[in-house]
Amino acid sequence: MKRRADRPKKRVFQGNKQVTASKQPRLDVSITCSKPDSIESTEKSSVQHVDNNTPRARKSKTKPTSGPSFIENSASFTKIKQEDVDFDIDNELTGFRFVDIQRLITFVQSLLCPHCKKELGANKRLSHVKEEKITQASTLTFTCQCQQTVEFCSSGKVGKVYEVNRRFPLAILAIGKNKKGAQRFLGNMNMPPPPAPKSWQNHKRQILKQTRCVADNSIRKAAQELRGEVTDEENDKLTDVTVSVDGTWHRRGFSSKHGIVTTLSVNGKNGKVIDTETLSNYCDSCAKHKNKLGVDEFELWKAAHVRKGLCNKNHTGSAGSMEPVGAETTFRRPSELHKLRYVRYLGDGDSKSYARVRDAGIYEGVDIEKLECCGHVQKRMMRQLTNKVTDLKNTKFQHNGKIVKGIGGGSGLKKAGILKIQGHYGAAMRQNVGNLQAMRNAIGAIFEHRNKEHRNCGTWCLDKKQNGQDPDQNSLPPYVMDSIRPVFETLSDDSLLEKCVHGGTQNTNESSGIVVQKQTSVAVPA
Repeated sequence: MKRRADRPKKRVFQGNKQVTASKQPRLDVSITCSKPDSIESTEKSSVQHVDNNTPRARKSKTKPTSGPSFIENSASFTKIKQEDVDFDIDNELTGFRFVDIQRLITFVQSLLCPHCKKELGANKRLSHVKEEKITQASTLTFTCQCQQTVEFCSSGKVGKVYEVNRRFPLAILAIGKNKKGAQRFLGNMNMPPPPAPKSWQNHKRQILKQTRCVADNSIRKAAQELRGEVTDEENDKLTDVTVSVDGTWHRRGFSSKHGIVTTLSVNGKNGKVIDTETLSNYCDSCAKHKNKLGVDEFELWKAAHVRKGLCNKNHTGSAGSMEPVGAETTFRRPSELHKLRYVRYLGDGDSKSYARVRDAGIYEGVDIEKLECCGHVQKRMMRQLTNKVTDLKNTKFQHNGKIVKGIGGGSGLKKAGILKIQGHYGAAMRQNVGNLQAMRNAIGAIFEHRNKEHRNCGTWCLDKKQNGQDPDQNSLPPYVMDSIRPVFETLSDDSLLEKCVHGGTQNTNESSGIVVQKQTSVAVPA
């Protein structure tokens, strides 16, 4: 079914904005000159040539924006910037480039040696070039005819590791690929092969370590925002908050071996992640060793494997049971970590996770309240009206002296009309947040409008606009209205609307799940 042009797009999850990472430190690519027995790759070189006649980079035709004010005031910018990736747009000489190694060697050999003042490659017999490869990083040593050396390193170091060697696995993992994908990319680019399996796993562990550190800081700050300013006397007290919980899986369906449950705050339009729980019913190392070792040997190995905390399997059961288990785990943690108490649960109507959290007795003497996602409730209107049309397609009705079959043909209820009613139903909930009576009246006005009664309609009604158009042009025959009346009565019941009066949705949860899936679109152990 095509999306209506006037229907707004879902908000894209932008992450916990208060912890946006700063730009990476600028690392200079340097050319160093020294004697053969003392080479320091991090010193700045005296062999630096800048050609002022080199044409500048072509400027973009897009006018620069005004920075933060543009981000705050433009929804379009938020939608465009779906990937939080910073690019250097200031024409600064930073970052990494794809460089043809032969062209680089030719250029460096045309430079003058700082000792003999002759070109480094002037004498083909006495001068030569030696390359030392460390995965994607290369160190080129140019030997002049005077036997002095000039060294060029393609990457700076971050600690003991070359930056490009750490960034390359990070980039591959960030686009949802693994080592095999990296190998295919480098092979097609005619570049050095990726790190060895052991080095690749080490890079992944270091990236995971730093990612967890950033995530923990982000979650901690998001939790502090929920608590707000508290005094020293209130510091030990728990703050009651509303959260939205949803799960996503590594693969579609219920055959996935890995899943993640995300808990987001519900405070305004932009919820923030305040907890996550990753669950897996599979361990790649265990599967491999089980095939190699005997039963007794495997049991001994697995006991040591689990004791060291290296086993990835932390869930026993189906993929469908991961979300309820993860929800209960996240509900038990916040009182100890963040001094929060999740007393209101925002989720879809048939959530098994809420039933598990409710029956777990997590907070003594406190019942966890169930809130409905307005987006899911809005979908019920379309689903129930569609089902009603399908159920009555063979039922005959009397209309204007004629026999009419079903309520979906002729002047009856069609797909376009169902979508409009669904949209009006969602708007009635979101435009009357916090006011149950006004929400009920607005939903009732939708039914009355289709029944040619406009006294309770809002400003959206053509009868209120008084522009000469027929306000009854979208009305439905009486037999159709009588058939869909039970749907409106069910979806305007106080017991349901009381759970929707908050106006919140799970869209942010679902968007964050899409972000996770984009970066885990391949087998996790690879």
